[in-house]
This record gives sequence, C-alpha cells and structure tokens, in this order.
Amino acid sequence: MKSKWTLFAGIILLVAGIVLRNLTEMDLAAVSLIVLGVLFKTYYIVRMARSGEYKPGYELYFLFAGLGMFLSGLYLKSQNPSVFAGLLVITGILLKTVFIVIFIIRIRAVRKQK
Repeated sequence: MKSKWTLFAGIILLVAGIVLRNLTEMDLAAVSLIVLGVLFKTYYIVRMARSGEYKPGYELYFLFAGLGMFLSGLYLKSQNPSVFAGLLVITGILLKTVFIVIFIIRIRAVRKQK
C-alpha cells in the first residue's frame, strides 16, 4: 500500500477535479487538479515500469488515446457544450478503463511468476 500512494492520490485528484469542474465555475482549479492527478498516475506507471513489475506493451495506446480524448472532450465542453464533447469524454474514460484492466492483469502475471 505504501508504494501505491501516488496511484491513489492521482485517482482522488482526478475525481476531485472532475467533480469540481461539474459543480462549480472554478475551471482553472478543476483542470489543475485533473492534470495533477494524471501526472501522479503517470509517475506511478513509470515507477512500476522502471522497477520491472510492469512491462509496458500495446495497452499504452489505450491510455494515450483515452487521455487525449478525455482532455479534448473537457476542452471542447468548456468552449462549446455539445454531444460530441460528451462522447469524447465517455470514450476517453472507457479507453482508460481498458488500460487499467490490462495493466492489473499484467502486474498480477508478473507477480505470479516470481
């Protein structure tokens, strides 16, 4: 649990940013929390890869595509609220979820081999 604090902090910051963005007009603070959450989670993934517990593969495409769609959807939603922006956000979240599932499967597989 001690080594996962950056992952959990990133998730909490990301959720807090999304909630803040939807409930208030504090766009800069919300986007800052979202970006900080993404950076914490990215740090966790890089640290896992450097330690050898995680061997990156094709699932990173899901992560980068999901992040791009999610952040683009948030930006478009603030400029011109439309169904397209919402679809980008939802699709981005789904792609990031696919990444998380594959990430967990890979980490468990490496731990079972040890």
